[in-house]
Amino acid sequence: MEGSECQAVEIDKPRDIFLGQVVQSKDEAYNLYQEHGFKMGFSVRKGKELYYDNDKKNTRLKDYYCSKQGFKNNEPEGEIVGEVAYQRADSRTNCKAMVRFNVSKDGEWRITKLIMDHNHALVPLEQRHLLRSMRKVSETKGGLIKSMVNAGMKVTHVWSYLGEEVGGFDKLGMTMKDVHNFVYTEKSKLIKGGDAQSLINHLQNRQAQDAMFYYSVQLDQESRLTNVFWRDGKSKVDYDCFGDVVVFDTTYRTNTYDLICAPFVGVNHHLQNVMFGCALLSDETSVSFNWLFKVFLESMGNRQPKTFFTDQDGAMAKAIGDVMPNTCHRLCLWHISKNAPSHFGDLKSDQKFQGLFWKCMSGCDSKEEFESTWSYMINEYKLQNHKWLKSMYKIRHKWSTAYSKDVFSADIKSSQRSESTNSVLSAIAGATTSLSHFLLAFEKMVNKWRQLETEKEFKNSQSMPPRIINISETLRQASMIYTHKTFKLFLNEYLAGTGGSTSKDIGESDNLSYHEVSSNHMPNKKHMVVFDSSAAKISCSCRKFDSMGILCSHALRIYNIKGILKIPDQYFLRRWSKKARAVIYDHIDESSKENSISENAMNNGGDSMILYRNAIMKFFYNLVLDSQEHKETQQIMWKLVYGGVKSVHQCINELSLISKATTSEKKFTQNEDSDHIAIYNPRRAKTKGMSNTRMKGHFEKRKGSTTKEKQHKSEFLDYFLSILSSFIEHV
Repeated sequence: MEGSECQAVEIDKPRDIFLGQVVQSKDEAYNLYQEHGFKMGFSVRKGKELYYDNDKKNTRLKDYYCSKQGFKNNEPEGEIVGEVAYQRADSRTNCKAMVRFNVSKDGEWRITKLIMDHNHALVPLEQRHLLRSMRKVSETKGGLIKSMVNAGMKVTHVWSYLGEEVGGFDKLGMTMKDVHNFVYTEKSKLIKGGDAQSLINHLQNRQAQDAMFYYSVQLDQESRLTNVFWRDGKSKVDYDCFGDVVVFDTTYRTNTYDLICAPFVGVNHHLQNVMFGCALLSDETSVSFNWLFKVFLESMGNRQPKTFFTDQDGAMAKAIGDVMPNTCHRLCLWHISKNAPSHFGDLKSDQKFQGLFWKCMSGCDSKEEFESTWSYMINEYKLQNHKWLKSMYKIRHKWSTAYSKDVFSADIKSSQRSESTNSVLSAIAGATTSLSHFLLAFEKMVNKWRQLETEKEFKNSQSMPPRIINISETLRQASMIYTHKTFKLFLNEYLAGTGGSTSKDIGESDNLSYHEVSSNHMPNKKHMVVFDSSAAKISCSCRKFDSMGILCSHALRIYNIKGILKIPDQYFLRRWSKKARAVIYDHIDESSKENSISENAMNNGGDSMILYRNAIMKFFYNLVLDSQEHKETQQIMWKLVYGGVKSVHQCINELSLISKATTSEKKFTQNEDSDHIAIYNPRRAKTKGMSNTRMKGHFEKRKGSTTKEKQHKSEFLDYFLSILSSFIEHV
């Protein structure tokens, strides 16, 4: 941290100024008169400048004035022109104090005219740090101010901090207004040339830095931005690991154009939020949602999530059905619970009715139990003609958990994970936020999330979760596999099963045994557990494992009774384990590559292509970085790639599959002319007449690299990634 700046130190011992004095540069001339001004108590202003032969590189004469020289708006004393001039404070007194430097062709700056007398009061010593010519935001302090403001600190707090650091505001060399002006100027630079174009420029710069960065833009017929989606390479990796459940919410608008913020959020193995991508939408029509969901899936290799949570929106539901037919679309129970009381009238104060409705939402273990409970509620309160309840019954499969227990949902019941994202964004962006500033704020939020995950990863790698019952082999096994957070969930189920429930044997058939289990706090709630002794397989009517991926207390009780201390591996999902990311990050050894891929394919439902693509792309990307410094290693890399391309294509031809060697990755190439399209700011109102004009960015030829190293890395990656898609299915 700087102290009071070199400038302030020099001013403490100013040089005398006199006729005939010589300096060697324009900066030295200005500093000389500025030092004199600080010593006397006046501010300095730059005056007229004349040049040799009208060449602005060679100064012939330069004047510096007292800042009170002349009159306001160049009008004679006493005359005020215009309302603006009237409102502005008048600091001019037509002071004649000045200094003139004549410059020789050899570059000597000599004082040829010097007027020392002032016609106004001079500033006392204790106020001289406020003189305008003394104030300056240095490069070092400017960088610190930007960092602190970008971190979310208010300008007033930044100002206070800087004053404390240098030992007083009089030593700071700038006022609070200077800091405000500096921050405003820096922000203005981001939107130079148009807000929408600045957003696109930022996305293109991100793509140049991240080979897996993806973005897609939709324009209307006037080339105005309407919809935009983006995600970085890390989001793609996160989706490969945790993309089985996606939470999508569009309730937040966070920019000056009132565009809809639409984040795609998931949950990782630490039960933390992970960002899969984000969009800004101009409206909530089925056309916009249809475009967005197609782009989202395309960016993720067309892999549909198992469960997709949204709020209750007809246009959104239609688009999900069209684009993601194999995905279970679930409605947010939180939205329903908030909306329901407005339709219940006097019943909203009836506790029994409220209990029945809540049971229909999330308390029924089967469709039959839901139908029975719903029928009883309708008949008991004579609600056969209730319009809202009739409409909800038609879509019961989207909101009642009884209809989704056989589909994995990570036990999420609402879109509140996405809403928590919006609450964070609301603290860092508002209604006047530009698009480019919103994007920067969004990226900072995601980076904080990822830092929190890194801290969790570190903790999990360096410690084991507390087991409470140290002698339990089951808990020891689970603690070795699960993250701390998921182990805690498992521990709660284990304790509830061993000490908080009762069971009764119902019967046996061949290798199968049937058991009725109930928890102590809900003795009337019975669950049927079926145990297969031949393979130690188990299932429960609550179907917690199907929806959550963690064994329920009922199943764990029967395992304990049967003496099964080590749970079969199939009941530990990789996505909840410490090794959830291992399929992406683990280095595939050359000697066992084929075996590793085959094993991963069996253990992960046939996702061998995704595993292979991520592993080999990471491997080659790191190899490119290692080889870029030396020509010899670059040549080796080019020979390696050319030889590999020839061999792979030859193999594809021999297998007669070259005609099918096309994947969705080829669609990721941006149009060559897209960089030349002028992008205009979006309208504030809903945009009609939307066209299919799109700009897309993924694995494209990156622009703007200035060094040979970057050029080599870009060229090689572009070449390698372009051919990777042509044979990825045939390896």
